Amino acid sequence: MTRPLLLLLTLGGCFRTTVETGLPPAAGQPVEEVAHFFLMGLIGEETFNLDALCPAGVSRIDEGTRAVDCVFGCASLGVYTPRTVRVTCANGAAFSLSPHPDQGVTSATLETPPVEAP
Repeated sequence: MTRPLLLLLTLGGCFRTTVETGLPPAAGQPVEEVAHFFLMGLIGEETFNLDALCPAGVSRIDEGTRAVDCVFGCASLGVYTPRTVRVTCANGAAFSLSPHPDQGVTSATLETPPVEAP
């Protein structure tokens, strides 16, 4: 009985998804968030406000399962299955899009973050 259960838990595997936007990364540590899912990831939806996390844009998003996520998933027998999301902010200018109140046309403004002295 133990072998089939262990085999079933390990065959689920841990996968990782990476999205790169092509923007250069900013200096500093990436922002790390935890997405909470249940029943082996079948239930749950997590949304992160990337505009608040990275006002200058996003350079890279990594989503995957860390060792501690696997421990929680195995300890709960798949009832709770967290995933770790790591967001690397971009360095440089970003466009801010907003609808025009009268004409319904979207206007774009270029926003540049302040440059830090070395």
